Amino acid sequence: MKFKELGWNGFLLQIPEEMRLTAESGNINSGYFKLEMENLLLEVKWEQINPKKPKSLAEISTSFIGSVKKSIEKTAKKKIDVKVKTAENIFISSHNARSMVLETGSGLREPTYIWICEKSNRIITAHFVFPPLMEEGEKLIEHLLGSFKCHTEEDLVTWSALNIRFSVPRSFLLTERRIAVGRTYLTFMDQRFSTFTEVGRRLSIEYFSMANVLFEDTYKDIDAWFQKNYWKDLKKSHKNIAFQSSEAGKIMRHNAVYRYGIRKSGLSTRKTTLCKNLTWYCSKSNRIYSITYTSYVSRPFFLKRKLNEEEEEKIFQNFLSSFKCHF
Repeated sequence: MKFKELGWNGFLLQIPEEMRLTAESGNINSGYFKLEMENLLLEVKWEQINPKKPKSLAEISTSFIGSVKKSIEKTAKKKIDVKVKTAENIFISSHNARSMVLETGSGLREPTYIWICEKSNRIITAHFVFPPLMEEGEKLIEHLLGSFKCHTEEDLVTWSALNIRFSVPRSFLLTERRIAVGRTYLTFMDQRFSTFTEVGRRLSIEYFSMANVLFEDTYKDIDAWFQKNYWKDLKKSHKNIAFQSSEAGKIMRHNAVYRYGIRKSGLSTRKTTLCKNLTWYCSKSNRIYSITYTSYVSRPFFLKRKLNEEEEEKIFQNFLSSFKCHF
């Protein structure tokens, strides 16, 4: 069986090539994702540790069993007895973990693993579901758990899914997303507040699939495609920014269109906003990619609000150097 890398909200693991991300929500602090393939389902949930109310693995496990019971009863509309068939302590990603096999009356095998990652400050639950006669089920789960990383020593978070790969600073939280055939986007925000000051960064990663079919007349000419299909959307979402264009450049050997602009606004509270957009067509993935990076600083009129453009450019270029639009 061949495997591929999945990186999502601070998690990294090796999953079978045929496994797909079918549901997700939240951000690196609290969230959920579901992976599915024939005869196997994996749900991963996480939440932040509350330092004021620390919980043991036993307490977390009991709470999880109660939530499973409540969910099944809501669907079945009758009382269900959820039992723990077996339980033991193991290690996952260098952490003590609670391993349980649940008995829910479904006839399926449901091993569940719960652990606390102090380095990422999260409580993590991995719940598997597969038929009991699936011979390779246990070995596959062992491989998935063995590859599971819930923290790294780096300041960057790696995202590897949807046939793209990139890294962003840990402070960039996933706030908006749309994963659909034809058009997909992920939006990350980094906001910081202090006395009299608000500083923010926004990174939007967007791609259009099946470019040679959906944009048959323009996909080979990225400037023509941009003018016809994206320019109005960019100006609408970044109102009053006076965009300028530069000469077409290259990104990963692809021709790219580059737009950038700056805006100063406000009276008593003034705001300076910088925006950069890079758009290109990747023939290997048959997608058109558009990356938009926006940064701003907002302060009262009596304080300086100049952006450090060199620092912002460094963040943008570091992101671009990590980006892979095809494998």
